[in-house]
Amino acid sequence: NVYGALFFQFPKVLMYGEQYRYLSSEAKLAYMVLKDRLEYSLRNHWVDEEGHVYFIFANQELMDLFNCSKGKLATVKKELEKAGLLYQKAMHFNPKTGKNEPNRLYLAELDMQSTDVYLRGEYVQKEPQTLATSESLKNRHDLDKDYKNNKDTNRY
Repeated sequence: NVYGALFFQFPKVLMYGEQYRYLSSEAKLAYMVLKDRLEYSLRNHWVDEEGHVYFIFANQELMDLFNCSKGKLATVKKELEKAGLLYQKAMHFNPKTGKNEPNRLYLAELDMQSTDVYLRGEYVQKEPQTLATSESLKNRHDLDKDYKNNKDTNRY
């Protein structure tokens, strides 16, 4: 049951922030999956020579995870790079292992402004309210008054 309760957190700025509105749904989802992998890197202290945390996610692993082609994966990665959210560093051939090393991936933090999430639409109030003037308390006061007036007549 514990494993079934694990989930990704999806920052609202990916949906409402002007700078990310043009990203495809696949790119937004990929950002969340890559961010999850980055947390794994933090726990394992994967830090490069310059002190930046990196992670490795082989293209084949990502294609299997998203059930997509190599071309589609390249498009999604390019979207994230263009938005300044993903950086890739090619590692090339490693003579010690005799293999081509996978790219190191670096994930940038989301650029967030208060207007992207909290000061939009339904969160904006024209006039600040105190608890005494909020609609729910006014309704509660009316119910209390009604109750007191009708208590003796057994209407409640």
